[in-house]
Amino acid sequence: MFRLSQKSDYGLILLSNLKRSQGQTLSISKIASKNQISPKFLSQIAQELKKAGILASKEGVSGGYSLAKSASKIKILDVLKVLDGELVEGKCFEDDHECTCGAGEMWNEMKEQMEKTIGKKTVADLVAHQ
Repeated sequence: MFRLSQKSDYGLILLSNLKRSQGQTLSISKIASKNQISPKFLSQIAQELKKAGILASKEGVSGGYSLAKSASKIKILDVLKVLDGELVEGKCFEDDHECTCGAGEMWNEMKEQMEKTIGKKTVADLVAHQ
């Protein structure tokens, strides 16, 4: 079963809120309050997305975050990789262990298929389905 981490889930909530804001800058506290998320945790997520060039920020009283580029250009796969790294890691329990069960190839195939499918979806697609 594939599940999003809480961090990725909150990151996607953040991005969808910013997409719906029509380019306006929103504060983390406002988004956190609206979605019942820890403002501190959401702020950490926003910082990671800003560092990756997905979000832009504005300082000051009317400051906050906005999308750094069009929602149709922000791929969900890129967001998930920034926040969580690889989607599927088919690793043996032991480091430097040669795979003898044969599952390694299966995990790589699954990873490729998931990345191919998720790689087609954008933040704009997220908001279109709400």
